[in-house]
Amino acid sequence: MHPCLIADDLTGALDTAAQFAAIAGPIPVYWQSLPYPALPNALAFDSGTREATRDEARRRVAAIAAGLPRSPGSLHYAKLDSLLRGHAGAEIAAWIAATAPDHVIVAPAFPYQGRIMRGGIQFTPGDDARSWTATASDLRADLERESFAVQPCCPGAAVPAGVSLWDAETDADLDAIAAAGLALNGRVLWCGSSGLAGALARQMGTAACDPVAVRLPRPILGLFGTNHPAMTAQIDACPEHVLALPDGGSTSATVLAQRLDRDGIALATLALPEGLARSDAANRIEREFARLVRRLDPPGTLLVAGGETLRGLCLALDADRLDLDGQIWPGVPCSILRGGRFDGVRVISKSGAFGDPSLLRRLLALAAPLHQGEQA
Repeated sequence: MHPCLIADDLTGALDTAAQFAAIAGPIPVYWQSLPYPALPNALAFDSGTREATRDEARRRVAAIAAGLPRSPGSLHYAKLDSLLRGHAGAEIAAWIAATAPDHVIVAPAFPYQGRIMRGGIQFTPGDDARSWTATASDLRADLERESFAVQPCCPGAAVPAGVSLWDAETDADLDAIAAAGLALNGRVLWCGSSGLAGALARQMGTAACDPVAVRLPRPILGLFGTNHPAMTAQIDACPEHVLALPDGGSTSATVLAQRLDRDGIALATLALPEGLARSDAANRIEREFARLVRRLDPPGTLLVAGGETLRGLCLALDADRLDLDGQIWPGVPCSILRGGRFDGVRVISKSGAFGDPSLLRRLLALAAPLHQGEQA
């Protein structure tokens, strides 16, 4: 099987591609255009539509999907955010218009992260261990808005023609859905989070790449543009490595380079004015981080949280693509930058919303020794 997937942000594309790396080998991940005429059999693409309008998301995804490989071994995958952020209904409609599948299997549950679908509604854990909170988006209504007749299904049921929306609360549920879909003879469009992608990989006889003997080359440069509480807690757990920079100017670059040279690790955030609007903050972070990385020598490892931040950095560095080759742990994919100023640099990425407070500290513990012969 050759996975061909589209996600609405770059961390999502990498997270999901990581599930298939053991099947397909390194998977190139693009964000600007498909690499015609030398189109690889397996690929992932960041449409950048998470913050786009519904109509723009539809147009962009339709154009990308129309250009994807359609060989007998192609596995078309519409990556959905497990919190149902973005424009899932419009993007699935764009896929259908571009590829004309016989079966559309929609299963956005991601039990590993506590995100389940029950009665056609996506839920996340509530404030206590026994409660659940529905996500803000109603995916069934979103699909019906696109004039689809949505058929609700449970694991173990036969896969109907057309659009089916699947309940799933465990990995075993997703495995059953994947097995049923893989047994079909017609063309299938798979629509889900990294959870369904992992189930497909398991049914094909492989698991996502194991984190065997991972060492992160120094110096490790961390750039964090998200203020999500999960990421804030992770940064707060590593105070000795954190630099809050005022901007991406030459003084900030010098201070950061000195810290990298001295310690081999530096985690940079950008100090922002109180009350700055979200869109203004995102634009400022992208602009200042772009200025910053253009002044720095390539690190051994680039550690980034947040899809918008990673995409902006790749654009600023004139990179062509990321070659996804596995994951450190589920939700923490690893890749290599190709092209541009940081060509060949190892990249570790994650969603800003992902992980417990100790995640970043555990990642830094994987740093290569400072000196040859030093015990890790």
